[in-house]
Amino acid sequence: MSKEPENLSLETVPPDLPLVTQPATPSPILILQKAIDSGITAENVAVVKELVAMCREQRAEDAKAAFAKAFFQLRKNMPEIYADKQAKNDSGNSTFSYCSEQEISEKLEPHLMAHGFAMLFGQSESEGRITVEVTLMHEGGHSEKREFTVRSGQPNRMKDAAMCDTGGATTAWRHLMMKWFGLKSRISDQQEAKIEGERISPEKVMCLKEMLAELPGDPARNLSHLLAIAGVKSIEEVTEGSYGVLFRSLAARKAAR
Repeated sequence: MSKEPENLSLETVPPDLPLVTQPATPSPILILQKAIDSGITAENVAVVKELVAMCREQRAEDAKAAFAKAFFQLRKNMPEIYADKQAKNDSGNSTFSYCSEQEISEKLEPHLMAHGFAMLFGQSESEGRITVEVTLMHEGGHSEKREFTVRSGQPNRMKDAAMCDTGGATTAWRHLMMKWFGLKSRISDQQEAKIEGERISPEKVMCLKEMLAELPGDPARNLSHLLAIAGVKSIEEVTEGSYGVLFRSLAARKAAR
């Protein structure tokens, strides 16, 4: 009788000796294929139906897992976009900067395609609200839907109803893209990433400080309240997107004295 070698391990087994492995569990697709190869009979029709359902579920789970893995890789290295447009008031003065639809599309779509994604768009209108729906499809077969709703603007001498709806849809799409994919926009290469626009001018900084000085109560507390609204640490860091809100808030408090 041969004696089993002692201290047998993977390190001591010769590399040319085949290892015994457990047979893999047949997948639902493989079982279904064997059933078809053996012939469909009245007895196994019910079994085949169950196998078809199992195959569909398995494929859906595999596609969902592939989607999640690809989306994670997509988000790890998102492209940087720039605020390339200026919003202006009736006087023609710039109020804030923002990323255009073209800027987002040109930077985002090639990145999506590189990771196996494509998008479909749709929109609807109800009771003065514009809803944009985006379907993100992965080449593995799984898809996810998200939507974003905004109020449609009121027509005026500068915009008719159609232009208000178009503007609302573009705004909704832009916000949906930035939230879903975690996009950050920059005003320039030197400035910190933000979506609220560039920092206000020294003249506007002085205006806010003068309005603060005219308020009753504790000056430090008034300043702290103002900065909390803007989400900044100093008045010099206030952006154009926040300036109008702060100005109206100070003006209302001053008028209420």
